[in-house]
Amino acid sequence: MGALNAILRLDGGSPSIETLLRMAAAAPHRGRNPSTYVSGPLALAHQRNSASVADPQPYVTDGGRLAVVLSGRLYNLDELASKLRQLGHSVGDGHCSAIAAAYDAWGVQCVKELDGDFAFVLYDARNRRLLGARDAIGVKPLCYAHWNSSLWLASEPAQILEAGVPADPCETSISSYIALERSLIDASLSFHRDIRRLKPGHIVVQEGTGPAREEPYWRIDPVKKIEETSETDIAARVRDLLIDSVRRRTPSEGPYACELSGGFDSSTVAALLRRELERRKIDTPIETFSFELRDQAADEPELIKAVAKSINARHHHIYVDTENAFNRLPQIQRAGGQPQVDMGLLYLWRCKEETARHGVHVTMSGLGGDELFFGRYHYLADLLRSGRFIEFTRDLMGLFPIDRSTGKPSSLQRLTMAYIASPLIPRNMRFALRKLQGRPVVPPWVNSSLARRTNLAERILQGPERVYSDYYRQDCLEVFNSILVNIALPMHEALGAIFDVDTRFPLLDRRIVEYLFAAPRELKIQHGHTRILQRKAMEGILPSVVTQEHLKKNFNPVLWRQQHEHFLSALKPFMSQQSFRIADYIDVDWLRSTYEAFVAGRAPGQTGYLLWYAFNLEIWLQAQGSSRETIRDGIPAA
Repeated sequence: MGALNAILRLDGGSPSIETLLRMAAAAPHRGRNPSTYVSGPLALAHQRNSASVADPQPYVTDGGRLAVVLSGRLYNLDELASKLRQLGHSVGDGHCSAIAAAYDAWGVQCVKELDGDFAFVLYDARNRRLLGARDAIGVKPLCYAHWNSSLWLASEPAQILEAGVPADPCETSISSYIALERSLIDASLSFHRDIRRLKPGHIVVQEGTGPAREEPYWRIDPVKKIEETSETDIAARVRDLLIDSVRRRTPSEGPYACELSGGFDSSTVAALLRRELERRKIDTPIETFSFELRDQAADEPELIKAVAKSINARHHHIYVDTENAFNRLPQIQRAGGQPQVDMGLLYLWRCKEETARHGVHVTMSGLGGDELFFGRYHYLADLLRSGRFIEFTRDLMGLFPIDRSTGKPSSLQRLTMAYIASPLIPRNMRFALRKLQGRPVVPPWVNSSLARRTNLAERILQGPERVYSDYYRQDCLEVFNSILVNIALPMHEALGAIFDVDTRFPLLDRRIVEYLFAAPRELKIQHGHTRILQRKAMEGILPSVVTQEHLKKNFNPVLWRQQHEHFLSALKPFMSQQSFRIADYIDVDWLRSTYEAFVAGRAPGQTGYLLWYAFNLEIWLQAQGSSRETIRDGIPAA
């Protein structure tokens, strides 16, 4: 983990070491006492913590020809080094050495050869070229700004702001956020106007004095085909990929740890970790952690107990049912650098905190399994569109009385609207019907001037990019990108960094993602049965009580019920303010009337989310206004 910081002067000047050190100091939880390298127009700083690779950083070759600073690690280091040596390149033992040699071999396209969780900056002094890169899935963060005749790069926006880059809010990000349109939140934008987030699977290249250019080097291939054809062979291939992914991510030394909710995905990772430790002849107990609400509608204690026993785990229950999660919101916002989306992420703080308290600095998570092995029921629209009426009817009737994708009671009306009508009716037609019903495209609480300035209506009507021709995989991709990659992963990483805990995600191995998006839908979900392929791949590895089909627990309703009084307590002083920072973005009169209806129990279900988003945004905006004055100790500040 750790962090990186970089300044590249584009005007021929020399960067300020004091500014570089201030940038590093803005994220002390990512490592103190940064090591630095300053040469010509370049300044680099690396912050080291417990999970950082052992390489001396910044890494410099040939007296300054190449300089590299890395946050994260490569998982294919040995294979990459072997390939480079066969091509005649000299490679040292470390990750940074391999990145430098890969750049010598393939230039800026070297990132296509790298497998890992990483963000790095490489400077080529001979060609005056800077390369920034982020791993394919986006586990490690990298952001940058082009300001004051310099290019600024860092792991967190706070580090770039510390250099003096203006902290003005990004109105496009804010309008997407308050419209409750998660799929519109642009992964390349931060919540600060002048700071960009490098998208997963992208590089940023700076040559000369013009704007830096972003290029994708990886994306999920919508036409990819898998070689295996039988269910048995496909399951065997998935098992091999899972085993290898866990092997690559298992640290060389303990303690060894996993997040274990009792669900299929975390249980898969935990069982494969024990298998890997047995291969290494290590019988150390695995430390496993779960946060629980003490409610059978949300928790799976029996499954946790069964898995923990089967893998020789020392399990730690983290009970959060009496926690006031809202007390930690300002700290969580500072860690993530933006307003939050999912209230459930508040509990990640406690999970990471307890993990660190037990001396664990590397843990594994089953995040990503729902999107890759399961998905949702949009395939019903595919069946209907293709005229497979018998199969359509059988599958539709197999979804009663419970929707297994959410654990919620289902109804024919709900299934039809969510999984059949919504995909089949073109997006612009759906919104035209809404307008006829008196429901505008832009939500009524969004400031109309903000909506016009950010083209919100046009962006809502356009929707996400269409990649797949079938509705099932298109929906899987949209959820994968908007929820997993844009929201969940960044918060796992950011909160882990607060407590010096590096979380690794074996199910999000790039090879697994590519393979499962190309695998037949019928091997994931069919006739009301789910995770078909995952169950077959894990036969003989997981206890049968886990592999047998059971309902997915519905976490969010329990969370909202338990936190309701805490939420009202937090909202009361918020709504009692005489003035609001959010008034430039949200209709405060509309918000007040909605709040009154919510308190009286007369508000529709979406109201709680709206108030949560408004509350989040107000806290974040207040924090920006009360932060340090913009640094102006010399022009240019770099």
